[in-house]
Amino acid sequence: MRNNFHLPLLLFLFISLSPWVSSAQNSEEFFLLGDDFYQEGKYLESAQAYEKAFALSDGSATQHYNAACSWALSGDTLSAMNHLRDAADLGWMNAEHLQKDSDLSSLHDIVGWQDVLDRVRANLADYEKDFNQPLKAQLEEIYLRDQMLRQLYQEAEEKFGRDSEEMDYFWSLVSEQDSLNEKEVCAIIEEEGWVGKSLVGGKANMTLWLVIQHAPLETQEKYLPLLRQSVLDGESSGSHLALLEDRIQMRKGLPQTYGSQITRDEESGEQMVYEIRDPEYVDQRRKAVGLGPLADYVQKWGIEWTVEQLEK
Repeated sequence: MRNNFHLPLLLFLFISLSPWVSSAQNSEEFFLLGDDFYQEGKYLESAQAYEKAFALSDGSATQHYNAACSWALSGDTLSAMNHLRDAADLGWMNAEHLQKDSDLSSLHDIVGWQDVLDRVRANLADYEKDFNQPLKAQLEEIYLRDQMLRQLYQEAEEKFGRDSEEMDYFWSLVSEQDSLNEKEVCAIIEEEGWVGKSLVGGKANMTLWLVIQHAPLETQEKYLPLLRQSVLDGESSGSHLALLEDRIQMRKGLPQTYGSQITRDEESGEQMVYEIRDPEYVDQRRKAVGLGPLADYVQKWGIEWTVEQLEK
């Protein structure tokens, strides 16, 4: 982490005396405050919380990147650039996201932006030096085909209606593409195994899960053990395994484990969480695989989750 960044004395006093600061005790709590303030659109407060956290610990590349976003959105481009440099020094390598992130658009014409971008690209090149690049490119192309139509379905549904002939046709196109993707991905798995992040990177590795998640039940059950082993090896995401297990359980008429599957009530037409095994412990299980609280997850469907959570 760069150590030449200094806060003005008045800012230190503001941080020290603010009520929300007095409630935090360690760097992790300040980082969480920074995240919360960002979500609330309170960008200056978010940036200040991050600074208090950095005064207590060095922080990670991601945390410095997040601080850069908050400072940029609050109007302090100098502080934002300092934290972007720190993020690059600590190995930040998502050059594609860096270029597209609207939080940082105010920095694109600032002196030093191109230098940071070049360093992030260099980090990425170093990380990918041993990748199977042709396989990575193939899987990322499949990812695009898997997601493109799905990104448009809400707009199409609003225009034509959920039960319209147009939407029936739309989903027939998705199904047709899914079948083609499944055939290609299954051939890759049969030849290469469940290729992990260290061989093709996170996006390409995720493509395997996405396609199998949309495949028939028998295909999902066939490859579930390979994904499970890949997670144990640290090569795939535990959250992907959780979602695939839930999908399989729902399809077999069994209660799901992690609460990821949403269904629609046949009478009311309202969306609801599919049945969960021991629902009072679902957040504990979700946390173990890297998923956030279920109440937060289901908000996007307008669902309120009120089951009191326990631990064991």
